[in-house]
Amino acid sequence: MTSKAQSVDDILVTREPTPVDHPTLFTTVPLQNATKKTGQLSQAQLEKFFDQGYIVLENFFTREELDPCRDEIKMLVENMAQKLYNAGKIKKLYEEYGLFQRLTMIEKEWPGATIMLHKIGSMPKAFQDVWSNQRMLNVVEQIIGPDIAGNPVWNLRTKAPNNDPTVVPWHQDSAYFDDESFSNLIPSAWIPLLDANENNGCMQVGLLSF
Repeated sequence: MTSKAQSVDDILVTREPTPVDHPTLFTTVPLQNATKKTGQLSQAQLEKFFDQGYIVLENFFTREELDPCRDEIKMLVENMAQKLYNAGKIKKLYEEYGLFQRLTMIEKEWPGATIMLHKIGSMPKAFQDVWSNQRMLNVVEQIIGPDIAGNPVWNLRTKAPNNDPTVVPWHQDSAYFDDESFSNLIPSAWIPLLDANENNGCMQVGLLSF
């Protein structure tokens, strides 16, 4: 008796996708308190979030609130530049460049600088303050309730132009979590530190991909 082994290609072609029955917590606006807290979403905004899987909140943070984060990044880039310069890895410090250009210039001379900054291993105080901002927590409370726990994983995700090592492919954050995440709503906030657009690297969202 003989049999033909099924190839990986055959499996990929013939296997039917498994239907996913999302819990209602992914698609249903939770019951809201009558009195809104500072920064919280309107009913229309909440309905859009639970209908489409995302919402854009322009100018949620003031420049003054985010400036400390920019200052921290300047310091981190300065410290890394000094280390590379003292080690003979780069020939100049590129101090004449601003926050959003200096790392790019260092990366051009010494590929890998962006990865070094990505893995700094500790969360600066300025980022802790944004991460625990009360207005943002008020919005999260509208989505998942008052029992809020933050993901302990921290990385400064640097993005230099045309830099393959820092490219993030299409993904869903739940793929990085335990299977328990499939039945728990885990909201994420993307907070750019400059005016982001299609040309300089804005966030792309797959509609209804939650």
